[in-house]
Amino acid sequence: MGAWGYGPFENDAALDGLGGLADAATGGVRDGLLAMMREVTATAGYIEDPEAGAAAAAAVLVAARLGADPGSASAAALLASHPFEADGELRLEALRVFDRLADPRENEWHDLWSDGGALDEVLDLLAPFRERLAAAA
Repeated sequence: MGAWGYGPFENDAALDGLGGLADAATGGVRDGLLAMMREVTATAGYIEDPEAGAAAAAAVLVAARLGADPGSASAAALLASHPFEADGELRLEALRVFDRLADPRENEWHDLWSDGGALDEVLDLLAPFRERLAAAA
């Protein structure tokens, strides 16, 4: 059975991404976060739901490094065990993720949440993370 919920770490793609980051060498977390986020931000075409879920989790981790509560024990453990700096490149990429997720064009993640009647709730859950990133930019 897969994971499912409204939060950024309540889906299989996010949990898989966390697992991959946890297995990375300490210096590899930054590169892993960028790769997860660029699956969404560097794609001009259709964004699949799993990639969007993983990118959202990565963006939340960047915001959490700036002091936002990730709302997940697994995410908090990763942050504690794998230090990285939420530098300008990571912050801007994370902001781009949130902007792209909110854009309905060519976006399965957006379509699924919208069709399920929960898009506003999910975007509201992500809003504090986006605000934390914007304040640090």
